[in-house]
Amino acid sequence: MRKAILLLLLANVAFFAYRYVGPSLWHDATPVAQQLNPERIRLIGPEEFARIAASRRAVGCIELGPLATGDQTRAEEAVAALGQGLKVSSRRVDEPARWWVYIPPLATRQAAAQQEAELKKQGVEDSSVINDDSNFRYAISLGVFRSEDAANSRAEVLRKRGVRSVAVGPRDGSGPRVYVQLREAPEAVRLKLFDIKDSFPGSEVRACQAN
Repeated sequence: MRKAILLLLLANVAFFAYRYVGPSLWHDATPVAQQLNPERIRLIGPEEFARIAASRRAVGCIELGPLATGDQTRAEEAVAALGQGLKVSSRRVDEPARWWVYIPPLATRQAAAQQEAELKKQGVEDSSVINDDSNFRYAISLGVFRSEDAANSRAEVLRKRGVRSVAVGPRDGSGPRVYVQLREAPEAVRLKLFDIKDSFPGSEVRACQAN
């Protein structure tokens, strides 16, 4: 009888411990799982860490150009629209005439887009459709060069790839050119500048140069 009472007492103690003490002990035993959601933790390597850090780091000065003087205002507005508080300026230089390789204007925007898609199939990636030049609207620029010889060499390479209707001609005369400069821009903004470049055939994005 005494043994039965003792067993019953022990059973009650065990039940009490499980009912009132056990949950808190279990909770305390797994604080990380309860609070940090370890399945959401992702370790990153040094290369990814460097990429993330670079995306937040400002670069000294980059510029878009060369541009015709008539495109200066449009380019400055496009660059300024990339973000608030950006430091946008410009510089002018005198440069010689340039030559470009292009496919003459097509009838419609759709025809130009189809032609550009065909060029990509032929391995020509550096092409852009002209939209903002009334004299060459829906032409396709295939490169702008500082000499006629360089332009002709580029045209010959394209013809060997099977690109038809390739033409070479002066893009603009000698005279002043404009470079739009962007200072202390984050990496993410610099990448967007490459998208703007496509609206200004013959321009490039590079580190700022002195006059």
